[in-house]
Amino acid sequence: MRIFLPLLSLALTFSCSSGTSDKTNQDSATTQLVTVLDLKAGTFIQLSCANDASNSYEVYLPIGFNKTDKYKVVIFFDAHGNGHLPLEKYKSLADNYNYIFVGSNSSKNGLDMNTALQIGNGLIIDVENRLPYIHGEVVLCGFSGGARTAAALGQNQSDLKGIICNSAAPQTALPGKVFVGLAGLGDMNYLEMRKHEDVLSGSIFPHELIVFDGKHEWAPVSVMEDALLITGAFVPTTNHATDDTLMASILCKKILHDVDSIKKISCLLANNLLETGLHCAKGGKFESAMQKKHDAVSKDACVKSDEAAWKSAEAQESQLQQELGSAIMQQDTTWWKANESKYFETTKTGAEKFMRQRLRGYASLMCYSYANQAFKTHNLHAAEKLVSIYSIVDPTNSEWAYMRAQLYIEIGMKDVALSALEKAVELGFNDQLRLQNDPAFLSLQSDARFSALYGKMK
Repeated sequence: MRIFLPLLSLALTFSCSSGTSDKTNQDSATTQLVTVLDLKAGTFIQLSCANDASNSYEVYLPIGFNKTDKYKVVIFFDAHGNGHLPLEKYKSLADNYNYIFVGSNSSKNGLDMNTALQIGNGLIIDVENRLPYIHGEVVLCGFSGGARTAAALGQNQSDLKGIICNSAAPQTALPGKVFVGLAGLGDMNYLEMRKHEDVLSGSIFPHELIVFDGKHEWAPVSVMEDALLITGAFVPTTNHATDDTLMASILCKKILHDVDSIKKISCLLANNLLETGLHCAKGGKFESAMQKKHDAVSKDACVKSDEAAWKSAEAQESQLQQELGSAIMQQDTTWWKANESKYFETTKTGAEKFMRQRLRGYASLMCYSYANQAFKTHNLHAAEKLVSIYSIVDPTNSEWAYMRAQLYIEIGMKDVALSALEKAVELGFNDQLRLQNDPAFLSLQSDARFSALYGKMK
């Protein structure tokens, strides 16, 4: 297992149409389409697939973009179909490393995998037809459910360089690709990401797990930068960088710079960081310095004590997950109010603190899933209880307030439903398209309060 906690973070092939087109025709069309697009450096562009207007995406062109050149491309899949979010968050990386970034607006949670694959494959083909990309230098990157989509797409795309899975592990192996997993130490999916990395330990293909001080969220910019450096530096057919590439050199310098500060937080994380460093330094000018640093840190007694603490916390986590799963179904809100802090809060730091954060995320996900099922079966009594528990478990999450609004609409309490929607917006809900298309709220769309809160969303 390689775990990288950067200092700054402590801080099937389908086209858009139902058929396939001749590659020569695609290539001949590319220049014409690129000209029509009027590509300008440093700009965001909204596009739809040429043969399927419902399959839309956004493009960010780096500030150094030139129409005569070709570029490495990263295609992002957000769990909520917000293609702009990762592009806006990471555009400085596109500028610094001269990448074209693409974000899908159509792929999102809730779609069956066949539909998600059709959308994703159609998007990839459209990007390759319309944008000046370098063959063999396309990377797919997804968050949560979007990570699972990116990984599934990677199974059947031969021209991909690598896959970056943020907060969800692939369901199957990805041979022939560089793989980078990203996970917050407080992410409820952290354990599955770590276990997936353990499974890959014997793989001949490059693979790394990068963790950060965070929860279930898109990784910080500095962490995504490390992921891009890894996919840029390594070649899929080997487990190390070749010819001491520029990206490998940048990554090695960052590791050597950050490791002493990381050690103050966790000796285990520092040691695992240096294991990643040994891979990027192999055969290059940083190999000797990296090996020397790794030897020194790995001999420190605190590495073993840290490892024991993390293993103990993970074992306890599995047991507590079972308790929480039962309590969500069996206990009432009075019990949850009395026991919430027992499960999710601690005065300890390190492994214990992150384990408690993951438990909260786990319970939040269980509440969301069970409440959704209750709505589908029209079990409003169960839905009311589950949404109330959800608000106790994860009070800053806007989803429980949105669900509460759905519940009040179901029982004919429109004014209270509007108040719940206002609470959802206050907590950060801003998905205008979801709200507008949700049949539960059609009866509210002529209400002035609804229009006002709709306008508050950005």
